[in-house]
Amino acid sequence: MIQTNRKNRTTRLILSGIVALAVIIAALLTIQVTAAPPDGTRMILEHTHRTYISPPCFEQAEKTNNLAETTLKKALEHDYRPESGCTEQSLQPVQVSVFAWLMEKLGIVKGKWDW
Repeated sequence: MIQTNRKNRTTRLILSGIVALAVIIAALLTIQVTAAPPDGTRMILEHTHRTYISPPCFEQAEKTNNLAETTLKKALEHDYRPESGCTEQSLQPVQVSVFAWLMEKLGIVKGKWDW
């Protein structure tokens, strides 16, 4: 009888662990968080017009040859403004699952702003 109780307790404990793990995995895949571009996101400064350009928008940007590479944080610190709507749009925060956000933060997958 005592051995049966131990077996039942062990079975319940294992099942509880499996259920808890399933709930955690479901939460990681369904809960959404807002991801914004990190401070270190690569930007191109256009010094003549005091604007910054995101790399995906570079080809269509109105630019001179007075360019430099920097980060989003530094571009904002120097009061540069986005060169176009393309740059503004490319830097908009996005909704992602907690799992996707975590994978990006751990460096397992590339983020939206890894240009």
